[in-house]
Amino acid sequence: MRTQYDDIGQSYERLKREMPLAKGPERATVEALTGAALTGGTPAGGTPAGGAAGGSVLDLACGTGWYSRIIARAGAASVLGVDISEEMVAAAERAEAREPLGIRYKVHDARTLGVIGRFDLVNAVWLLCYARDRSDLAAMARTIHDNLAPGGVYTGLEMNPRFDWAGPKATKYGLTHRPDADFPGGKELTVTAHVDPPISFQACFWEEEPVVTALREAGFRSVELVPAVLTADQAADPFWDDFRANPPIVGIRAVK
Repeated sequence: MRTQYDDIGQSYERLKREMPLAKGPERATVEALTGAALTGGTPAGGTPAGGAAGGSVLDLACGTGWYSRIIARAGAASVLGVDISEEMVAAAERAEAREPLGIRYKVHDARTLGVIGRFDLVNAVWLLCYARDRSDLAAMARTIHDNLAPGGVYTGLEMNPRFDWAGPKATKYGLTHRPDADFPGGKELTVTAHVDPPISFQACFWEEEPVVTALREAGFRSVELVPAVLTADQAADPFWDDFRANPPIVGIRAVK
């Protein structure tokens, strides 16, 4: 099955390397969340809930393996990346061949993955935004929950459900969200990443209630939104004032 990302492929790596939002607060937030989950620590703004030092990780919506590699380098015992796009996974496997880290990859839709293991951590960056309705959200939440070991942690990063559409936008940080249509609990979006050449794709903005409900109903005993973090350099830079005033991204942390 072809996806919108099969036509992007390796060029998606440029987004992670070049876009201010991605190489700054997105990466910092994901590293804080996953690092805390794998060491039993507490991410900024979060609460402690166990962890597994050097544990096993399932990286859903792994794309080209950007965060799979970061997590593996940080000391995870094993990492399996799963993505719906064959081209994205092919790019991830080429990166693994160039720099072997022991990461395995699999092409599959997160909604229908089923149980493929019992992982200490399931990470999913930009997964829930591809749920087209509550049924998709519920299916993704079940996949995340059912692949965790008891006490395992889900870490995610998504568009901030509390984002003020009348407030400062994220365009200066490299990402434009254009609302195309409203639906109960969210909005259909066209998202453009301002790299050279620009990359555009379709996604969904979800309000907080549908996301939290899907995770709770999947069986998570705790669910929290964790504020995105800036690096030390960014925290003192007025360029990020609009981000601080209206954060476009948020971390998610849930414990089984």
